[in-house]
Amino acid sequence: MTTPSPHADNERLVEELRAAIAARDEFIAIAAHELRNPMTPIVGQVQLLLSRARREQASPALLQGLELLEQAVDHYVHRATTLLEITRLNAEHVRLELTTFDLCDLVRDCARKYEQLAARAGSTLHCDLRPPVNGTWDRLATEQILDNLVSNAIRYGDGKPVSIHLESDPEWAMVRVVDHGIGVAPADRERIFQRFERASGARSGGFGIGLWLSSKLVQAQGGVLELESEPGSGSTFSVRLPRDVSAHVKIG
Repeated sequence: MTTPSPHADNERLVEELRAAIAARDEFIAIAAHELRNPMTPIVGQVQLLLSRARREQASPALLQGLELLEQAVDHYVHRATTLLEITRLNAEHVRLELTTFDLCDLVRDCARKYEQLAARAGSTLHCDLRPPVNGTWDRLATEQILDNLVSNAIRYGDGKPVSIHLESDPEWAMVRVVDHGIGVAPADRERIFQRFERASGARSGGFGIGLWLSSKLVQAQGGVLELESEPGSGSTFSVRLPRDVSAHVKIG
């Protein structure tokens, strides 16, 4: 009778662990997807009620309650989306789900979503768009990139204006998110793109995965994420994406 070698046992254990991790990630991805999708009509209904309440000049208490509800639902959707994207990145190959859409519409939706957060921070959010910018991208991944960059700009923007600029040429689209806040020290400019890392002196909460996740999702779509910053003078995060991702990356 042949006794299995320690090397064979180790290989078997590694394969079992890989299978277990893959099964875990698949379960988390399904759970995140199922938790996120039903929230879409709820978000729409909350926004509709809030718009009506403002139009009809409802009481300040009712308006505040609806705004807090909108914020809570947005945070829920954001967390579910982040979880979904992390499980996608944990796979050996990120599976892109490409659709053709106008990036201007997505930027407007993102700005609209964060208007209240900017107002609470004492800031304003401005869009500089040159529509249309049609292209083929992974919509969920691109939405997550914008969400992370805009929310960070508001969070670290020191209450000053935040702007989103969208430019394009026949081959590429460029989104720049600009704030005038605390900025990023030179020593932190590479580190903050790593998982679970945040800039030195950052007072805001979070797990430090937003920029790591954004950079990975940009790279998965054949793009580049760059940072220009000076401490005390703000930051500019620039996302450069090909207009047709399928022509730049291997799909499937």
